[in-house]
Order: sequence, then C-alpha cells, then structure tokens
Amino acid sequence: MRLFVALLADGTVLSLVGAERWSEERLAGWKRRAPFFCPACRQEVVLRSGPRRLPHFAHRKGTACPAEHEPESERHLIGKRDWFVWLTAQGIEAKLEPYLPAIRQRPDVLFRHQWHLYALEYQCSTIEESVFYERNDGYRRLGIRPLWVLGAHHLRRLSTPAGDVALSRFQWLFAHRFSSSSLPHIWYYSTETKRFIRLVRPLPLSVRRALATIDSVPLSSLDFTALTAACHPPLPPLFWEQWLEKKKQWRRTFPLYPNRATRLICSDFYQLGIVPALFPVEAGWPLPRGYLWETAPFIWQTYVLLPFLRAPGQTMTMAQLLRWMDEKIRTGRLVPRRLPLVGRDNYRQAVAEYVHWLRLLGYLQREAGERLRLVKPLTFPATVEDMLRQEGRLLETIRDTPALAAYWRALELAPSGKHEQKTGKETRNGE
Repeated sequence: MRLFVALLADGTVLSLVGAERWSEERLAGWKRRAPFFCPACRQEVVLRSGPRRLPHFAHRKGTACPAEHEPESERHLIGKRDWFVWLTAQGIEAKLEPYLPAIRQRPDVLFRHQWHLYALEYQCSTIEESVFYERNDGYRRLGIRPLWVLGAHHLRRLSTPAGDVALSRFQWLFAHRFSSSSLPHIWYYSTETKRFIRLVRPLPLSVRRALATIDSVPLSSLDFTALTAACHPPLPPLFWEQWLEKKKQWRRTFPLYPNRATRLICSDFYQLGIVPALFPVEAGWPLPRGYLWETAPFIWQTYVLLPFLRAPGQTMTMAQLLRWMDEKIRTGRLVPRRLPLVGRDNYRQAVAEYVHWLRLLGYLQREAGERLRLVKPLTFPATVEDMLRQEGRLLETIRDTPALAAYWRALELAPSGKHEQKTGKETRNGE
C-alpha cells in the first residue's frame, strides 16, 4: 500500500504531500532519517521517489497491513492527494490517511464540515461488493458519512449522444443521494484533467445500460457546499428519441438471450398470450425512481400489469400487488437494485410510482378499500410498425395530459413523494 503519511522512530508524523516539489537533497535528507513506520500496523515502510512517480511510503514486500484492501495505483495516490489539497484549501479540517483502529480502516481523507464527519474514498480499482459494504458500514457505525468517488476511467460512454452510458453493478453501488436532492448521482474524478464529473439521474435501460445527464467541471472551481448541493440538469435534448429506440431494441433482442431468468419470464408472458417481443406499449417507460430496479423497465413494469391481465375485471390492493412482485423476486424473475448510499428507498417506491402513472393515464382506477382495477384496455402491438405508431401516440398523450405535468417535472427534478405512503414502507432521503 502506498502512503503519504508515516511515523518517524520518535513518533513524529511526516507527510509527503507536496514532496514532488522538494529538491533531491531534501528528499535524500529525509531518506537518511529512516526507519519510517506505518501509522496503522507500525511495520517499517520505505520512502520511495523517482522522476515519474510521487514520493510516497510503501510497505516492504511480504508484509501485510490490516488497513490494506487492494493494491494502490499511481492514479489513486494522485487522486487522494488532490482531494486532500482541495479540502484544506477551503479551510476545512482534514486528515490524510488516518487509521481508524475501531474498524481497522484507513479512509483516503477524513474531514469535518459543519457538524458532520466525512470519510472520502477515491476508488480506482474494482472491489468485491462485500468489501464495499464492509467498509461503508464500518464508517456508518462510527457516525461517519462516507463519500465515494470513482476514478474517471470507470465511466464508459456508449454512443454519440453523451447520456448513453454503461453502468456496471459495481458502479451502481456508488450512487449517492443527498437530502438536498432526490436525484441519484455518481461521482467521478480524473487525475489527468483534474475535473470532477457528475453523472446525474441515471435512468436504466437494462441491467448495465442507462441514459443519464453528465456534467464536468474543474475541481478547483467547486467548493464542498457546491459539490453536495442539489443538481437538476435538464434531460438531454434527444432523450425521448433515444429511449424509444432502446425500447425497440428490447423487443428485438430480449428473447435472444435464453438464460434461466429469461426462460421463466418468457414462459410467464406466453401463458397470458403475450409474445415477449410484443409486450404492452404501456410498459417500459422511464420513471424517476426506476433506478431502484436492476431488471429492465419493460420486464418489471409488465409484471406489474400481469395480475390485472390474469383476472380481467378483478381488483387488487397495493399490498397484494407488492406481494406478487416479491414472489417474482424470490423466484429470480425480477432483481431489485442494491443501493447502499441512497437511504431507505427501495423497489416498492418504483412500483408505487408506476401504479400512480397508470392511474393518471386512466388505465387503473382506485376503488373502495384502496383496491385497484384495470379500467382501460392495454395496447399490444401486432407489428413493428404498430409498435412505433402506438408508442409515439402514447408519448403524445403523456405530453398532453395536464395531470402528468408532475411526471415531467419529476423526471427533470425529483419524485414528488405524494404517493409514497402507499408502499407500506417509510422513506428517508440518503445522506
């Protein structure tokens, strides 16, 4: 593990932040002060420097440090230094690489802002989900708010429209949501350009693909308050064209990947006379909280509709509908997304949002006893031409329905929260 901070034999702390500007004589003088020791494990570390790398301390080969989680790259070394310098330049009390013995962890930067204590982690390598949860939960047990920033090399843009991105399950772990905004966002930092990159409002198209808004600014132009402030950029200009094009691709490609889950899903669809490629036009639409599902929107939204198709004219409560969805999760047909940094929101909020959307469009009606009834026929395309025409028509209906003005605002800004109480779960914004 590479460190900026080590101890001298007498316990004095030596920091190498800024040591790349030291003269060779000064560095050589410090090397003669060896031995140096790791503040966490107290084993000896070596001061290393060179023309192409930052001066740093490193453990000797064959030694193990309890605070070491993965190999550390030059990019990571530069990144944590940049964040430390950025914070201290604002007068924020910060410590670089402090060891927290209660959880045997060493955040890149620990700092206090107003009345909160934060641990900033600049994550360059891919780690196991279990390691992420262990480290994140460790900070929370100490009352520390973890802030995670990914290396910019993780950000993959997939096509010319800037908002089409590949998001792995690993990257989704880093989705933050602050109390100042209900929009999720993922942070990246480039040590090469010194720019902070914010991916906002990821609307998933599939397990590993999403449409999002991306902005990039020099880190030096931000302060910490601006970093965590609400960010409400508009939807990309071609958003709806992109979304409907991806929806057309779902219809063409979904049955071509026959894994176990796909076979189960196709079987469920066929049992109700639904050709998987011709799922209802009313399924597969973007929702502000759609990111709470890992399963593609057209699949989980069709599953919301299936109980009403199985028993035409029958009613069901929201609790019954959620139990139906829970069963599909248990059997592997549907997969909710695990997002440890967004608070207590879960897939049930997305289901409630979709039901509310269907009610506003007149498909579902709430009756006595909080029961829901399908009162407007769903639309099943017969051909690709039918599908294009019907989906374009529904988009126009959505745009022209005054009651859905809140839906448009929610996609742009954040969920309104007015129908959240129907999920049976308390909600709280992420920290």
